[in-house]
Amino acid sequence: MELPRQWAQMDAQELRDLTATLIARLNERDIQLADRDAQLASRDEELKRRQLKIDQLTHEMATLKRWRYDRHSEQLDPVQRSLLDESIDADIEAIGLELDALIEKPASEPKSKPRRVALPASFPRREIRHEPEDTECSCGCSLERIGEDISEKLDYTPGVFAVERHIRGKWVCRGCERLIQAPVAPHIIDKGIPTAGLLAQVLIAKYLDHAPLYRQEQIFARAGLALARSTLAQWVGACGVKLQPLVDRLKVLLLTRSVLHADETPVPMLKPGLGRTHRAYLWSYSSSEYDELSAVVYDFADSRSGEHARQFLGEWSGKLVCDDYSGYKALFERGIVEIGCMAHARRKFHDLYANHRSDIAAEALRHFTALYDVERVARERQLDADGRRVLREQRSKPAAEALRQWLTRQHGQVPDGSASAKAIQYSLGRWAALVRYLEDGELPIDNNHVENRIRPVALGRSNWLFAGSLRAGQRAAAIMSLIQSAKLNKHDPYRYLKDVLERLPTQPTSRIEELLPHRWQSAQITH
Repeated sequence: MELPRQWAQMDAQELRDLTATLIARLNERDIQLADRDAQLASRDEELKRRQLKIDQLTHEMATLKRWRYDRHSEQLDPVQRSLLDESIDADIEAIGLELDALIEKPASEPKSKPRRVALPASFPRREIRHEPEDTECSCGCSLERIGEDISEKLDYTPGVFAVERHIRGKWVCRGCERLIQAPVAPHIIDKGIPTAGLLAQVLIAKYLDHAPLYRQEQIFARAGLALARSTLAQWVGACGVKLQPLVDRLKVLLLTRSVLHADETPVPMLKPGLGRTHRAYLWSYSSSEYDELSAVVYDFADSRSGEHARQFLGEWSGKLVCDDYSGYKALFERGIVEIGCMAHARRKFHDLYANHRSDIAAEALRHFTALYDVERVARERQLDADGRRVLREQRSKPAAEALRQWLTRQHGQVPDGSASAKAIQYSLGRWAALVRYLEDGELPIDNNHVENRIRPVALGRSNWLFAGSLRAGQRAAAIMSLIQSAKLNKHDPYRYLKDVLERLPTQPTSRIEELLPHRWQSAQITH
């Protein structure tokens, strides 16, 4: 093989250098090709994942629409049918938003304009003007106002509707024919009529005051405008999607805590295809009352299987305050430390005394009172973790040991299988978990902190009747997580949600934590 003339004139060292350069370039090209192949493979996987999600959502949407107009749902009574319809309408709106985020629509594709409700002329109007800060064009000419665009948003304070008139002046430069309009800040529902205040009112009424949408429809009609419950449901579905990133971040922060509370309560969930309900569960996870982070996150699941707790907690490892439900046992087997609830143990004897005036129960309650008296003193003195630990060492440990010895003596004296025996066996069987709080001032004596967080949910079930779907239950859990966490941080839930809904569309993702309940400060304060 004949070498090129310029190569033939090179000496051996120059040829070796050239060969090394060519090899390096080839290796660099191979690396670039490998990187490109990896990027293409990653993109293919992302496209497959996205298409799978689109297919799942499309199927769920079709199923919901079939249920919405299924004649079998006529078997439900009118109230149940109404609650089912509002849940499905909200689900359809939420799925539509998720599909819009996944499907890349061509820029040339015309956007459908939503139908607007004609707002009554009798409603008071508040004008909000949007004009450019500078009326001098970049070419040096003065801008001339040639008109304006007006859009209206529906606002609400309890019992009274009002209309926000957003007036955007049109300014033109006659020299360069440049048209300028000041922008309007984006809204959670940009093309719709509701303000953040009206949306916050609907969410608070539904998830805090437990007023179903059909009742809110009646309330709004008395205020002068009958907002269809299907419209309200669409707003709820859209808000649920937009607020979900906040709840996801709150969950991430909650799982950084070393002590958590957990509890669960049943909620009927409708099986639309069957026309009847089955028992679903709302799981509640919260930080400790002694934690600087005050937060609670709810998780809605279609059963009480311990797998739901395992999925929620993931790799979290810490101390879990809970009752004796067997679903938590697998968590303790993988290293999570079980902290028992003294209130559950006491409750067994309280019920026994309330029902039968049992002398044994009365004596047991006196022992439990001694333990709770120590916790009351610690709160009154506002002791820190070390102070609580020392006080418990001095007073709680002797009281707990006296209770254990008394329970052991009584265990051999009461008939097996009796209510007294079951109450005693519960405490003795969980004794190690019940008294772990004595060694750690960061631990609470019981699980009442999270039970108080879940009690408003249980009280509201009489108004819910049931959750309309799994997605509806999950949406309720997410929004209630923000509302109840706001209450934990002593915020007015309405003011909190209204402010968050106003700021969320423009809030950078990197600063999303500023809108979490424990970090939130009203825009009126911070600006």
